[in-house]
Amino acid sequence: MIKVVHFIHGLNMGGAETLVKDYALLIDKNKFETIVLCLNHENSPYEKMLEESGIQVICLRDRMPLGYKKGLVAKVVNHYELYFEVRKVLRTLKPDILHVHLELNRYVSFCRLPKTTRIFYTNHHTVARWKEEKADVRAMRKLIRTYPTRIIALTQEMKKEIDTLFNVESTAVLNNGIDLSRYEECIDRNKKRKELGVPINAFVVVHIGRFNPIKNHMFLIDVFEQIKKKKPEAFLLMVGKGDTEKEAWIELNKKHLEKSAMILHDRKDVPEILLASDVALFPSISEGLGIAVIEMQAAGLPCVASKGVPQTAKVSNKIRFLGLDQGPKAWANELLMLTKEDKPIQYENLQEWDIRQNVKELEKMYEEAMRNV
Repeated sequence: MIKVVHFIHGLNMGGAETLVKDYALLIDKNKFETIVLCLNHENSPYEKMLEESGIQVICLRDRMPLGYKKGLVAKVVNHYELYFEVRKVLRTLKPDILHVHLELNRYVSFCRLPKTTRIFYTNHHTVARWKEEKADVRAMRKLIRTYPTRIIALTQEMKKEIDTLFNVESTAVLNNGIDLSRYEECIDRNKKRKELGVPINAFVVVHIGRFNPIKNHMFLIDVFEQIKKKKPEAFLLMVGKGDTEKEAWIELNKKHLEKSAMILHDRKDVPEILLASDVALFPSISEGLGIAVIEMQAAGLPCVASKGVPQTAKVSNKIRFLGLDQGPKAWANELLMLTKEDKPIQYENLQEWDIRQNVKELEKMYEEAMRNV
């Protein structure tokens, strides 16, 4: 049995966190023992799903006296204590494979684990954004020198950039998959809208993503305002939570759109929500991939995404990529034009995004890493 520990900030319901949840749930449990190690306890449905499936979730701040306390003293103490908690837990767990997600490599470097530990790291952001985390990049260089290390990129272009950054040729490319079977289900749209509290006859514009400046909710609201001028029945449905949610509500109120919008938190029914919608917007400033864009297309939705989303995310003929500098009006017009096209949706290589196939590829990587040391 190969012991795998996935290490991530917490299990909120973002793209990287969803991937960790799916990896843990779908991996062959006859071959792999999976543990999820988090800095923070998010109290999300993902934590419960994993624990109900017999997968151990360890939240480090739960073990710290000042773990969730506010104030300068707690902040300083927690900053240093986290390093020691990570080291203590990982040395106790003794994983064969430590799979790190997001910028946590400095903690791993501090741990000084046995040199036979296989390190995997999935880069979920753009390489340019990773470079801004200079301490994490330095830690990654140290890990590459010290341990059998495999970096996973989300696109071929990202692989090239990572290989260049670290002077390696071993970076793998593995798609962030989704459960395609859930998008093949037939749902009662009216029933789902009623359940959500969305007007049955609304023209539903959907966005999936945490409330963070990089997701660009202010621009999203500006685009929706333009759509609303042409389609009075338009309704904005946003799924996610985060630091900028309050700002989004302030903006909606300022534009008198608060009665035509809704925000949903911690949803396990994202495929059904998308299937009950009409169109999708995704105006992120930058994305490592933007798995929500794949989900939107899998649900058959016309979608306009920013040029900050890699072209790799195009899997249908119903998506357009626009620059943010083209402005909200152009975005609204492009999305409404897409809805008027008579051509049915056509997919290209959608099966490559099947999470079950992606997990099988990951298993092969893990097994190869164990054989090579």
